[in-house]
Amino acid sequence: MWAAVPAAAACDAVADDDDVPLGPGQLPPRNAHLPPLHAEINISIIMIKGQLELEVSHARRVYGVNGEVPDSYVKCYLRDGDKWLHKRKTRVIRRTTEPHFKQTLKYLASEALGRTLVVMLWQRCGGFEHNLALGGVEICLDKLTLPQRTYGWYPLFPATSLAADESPD
Repeated sequence: MWAAVPAAAACDAVADDDDVPLGPGQLPPRNAHLPPLHAEINISIIMIKGQLELEVSHARRVYGVNGEVPDSYVKCYLRDGDKWLHKRKTRVIRRTTEPHFKQTLKYLASEALGRTLVVMLWQRCGGFEHNLALGGVEICLDKLTLPQRTYGWYPLFPATSLAADESPD
């Protein structure tokens, strides 16, 4: 899985399946196939005034693990090899398959350079249940022209294809 691949080597990876259009800078996960109606997330990325700004706009075709309409939110991490660093997350958007997050998450440029960005969509569960990862995307920041804003729709692959271990809480 990607956790065992150093960040520099991961950025050189080539897509296994040419049928899936990946977002700008998106790393293709290994051994993962998308269902015909997979969820996607719309984000934009820019480096401005010494900060990496990630605008999480909205998602589409989001369904819960059992097909229900979920309460969802987005968690983002910077990854350096197998280390998950600097978590940021959006607020929860309740009961919709088309959540509009409209939030900007910021990282210091010094924290972001040379790392990959992991964006994961989560379903909030009630009570004492653990929240469930609905899917995610891994973006190689070195593949983007960061002084220019990059927009894109990113297909969400199963969370298990992003790393050998589960993401930290």
